[in-house]
Amino acid sequence: MKNLFTLFILLTAFPIFAQVGIGTTSPDPSSILDITDTNRGFLTPRMTEAQRDAISSPATGLLIYQLDSTPGFYYYDGTVWTPISSGGGQAWELTGNVGTSPSTNLLGTTDAQDFVLGTNSTEVMRVGSNANVGVNTANPTAKLHFTAATLANIPLDEGFESNTLGTLTSGGDVPWITTSAAGEYNSGSIGSKNDVIVKDQNSWLAYTTTIPATGGNISFAVSSDCLTMDKLTFTIDGVEKEQWSGVAKPWKNFSLPLIAGTYTFKWEFNKISNGTFYSDAAFLDDIKITTNASPTLQIKDGNNYPEKLLTSDANGVATWKNVGIDNDWAFPAGNTDADQIYHQGNIKIGDDDATIFNLHVEGSKNVGIGSIEYLDEGFSTLHISNGFAPITDNSIDLGTSTNRWKDVWSTNGVINTSDKRLKTNITPLEYGLAEILKLRTVSFKWKEEKVGDFVVPEEEKENKLGLIAQEVLKIIPEVIQTHEWKEYEENPGVLVKEEMRRIGISYSEIIPVITKAIQEQEKEIHALEQQNNRLKSMFNKLKNK
Repeated sequence: MKNLFTLFILLTAFPIFAQVGIGTTSPDPSSILDITDTNRGFLTPRMTEAQRDAISSPATGLLIYQLDSTPGFYYYDGTVWTPISSGGGQAWELTGNVGTSPSTNLLGTTDAQDFVLGTNSTEVMRVGSNANVGVNTANPTAKLHFTAATLANIPLDEGFESNTLGTLTSGGDVPWITTSAAGEYNSGSIGSKNDVIVKDQNSWLAYTTTIPATGGNISFAVSSDCLTMDKLTFTIDGVEKEQWSGVAKPWKNFSLPLIAGTYTFKWEFNKISNGTFYSDAAFLDDIKITTNASPTLQIKDGNNYPEKLLTSDANGVATWKNVGIDNDWAFPAGNTDADQIYHQGNIKIGDDDATIFNLHVEGSKNVGIGSIEYLDEGFSTLHISNGFAPITDNSIDLGTSTNRWKDVWSTNGVINTSDKRLKTNITPLEYGLAEILKLRTVSFKWKEEKVGDFVVPEEEKENKLGLIAQEVLKIIPEVIQTHEWKEYEENPGVLVKEEMRRIGISYSEIIPVITKAIQEQEKEIHALEQQNNRLKSMFNKLKNK
């Protein structure tokens, strides 16, 4: 009976409002249960991860010890089972851990999930389960993937495929319209052009947008079918950037970098000619304005300075080097840079063969310097849209005795400097009629005549008129060029006078000799006229006697 009563007391539930002590008669007042012992511990429920996850509706704060996977104490925080940190055990402390081993301890995940780092509740870095690392991106696609904080934007991407001008505005005497006629669009099936226009009228298309501090770019495709006097002009805030004209011009792609600011881009077609010629139109397509993303990667080690390159040695050790001694390419660019290109050594464009020239352009296409649009009759033409002059006055030749120009075309001829202030030792010319009479004038054909790499057939060669330089050298040596000054790369700054492979003649310097000859001949003619007049007078006197 006594045992039954004791069991009844133990199994009966009733509220307890004091502390319970096991192994102590004075439990701590702050505890509801105080277990005290010196050679035994408190044993919590032990189970596998699967058994833990099978607990139905676990209470917040429920504690267990997990035997498998990542063993340790776990408590339920109301949402997930969370391991309890033990300083030198399984969890990482904010102040660091002790007793760790790189072969067994890691910071990350044990399942096939990405590992994410963040600040201010925002992800900033991710290590993917595929070992790709991303900074500022949740989807790294490379072993190290950086994404700009400010992404590129496209304020305008107009291909006119909606058969409207979109957000562009149009005005002038006649508006711009869309067109699907063959040849009047660059891509897709629709482009834009000015409407029917007559003499002294204009038609324009415009767009205004703001470019952020990161800068941007504008690009578009352009064509024309009109007289060269009728032009399409592209301006930014009223400042002309380029113009196009011509008959059935092929589509050209135009691109221009932009710095921060608010701009109005305008394409204006002006008809100057009288009458209807060709299509009397200009065409635009694929107008696109993009803004640049913010810089994504910046490397600093205290030795990084302007005009230095980051280079690697054979062991992969990277250092900053001066571009002047690096002998490699450098492409400084940005909002304040003029997109410079630097290289030390010879450069060849259009072919991968070695070259002996500082800049060698190879190929059958035209080469443009500056910004131009001219109608061409052939290929391999070098176009220069601005003045062309040597860097140093009166020190550079155009062509050499070895590499000569075939023809030089000019509207007003060649102007020779003849300023008296630049001359010294001025003396009367001794050459004259006697020397001119000694010169042998000839007609001839060149042994070899080329147009580019094409050799002109013998029957197609033209007769040329001139003198023989070797013969003139014996009579008027000053007009013959036999030597030239050369500078070699292995000894820069030092010029050597060398005999030319081919001697040349300066025909313009013969003009003063011809002038002197005419003057001498005029004196002789005048003397003969006077003598003739005297003889006539004497004859008349004798006749009248």
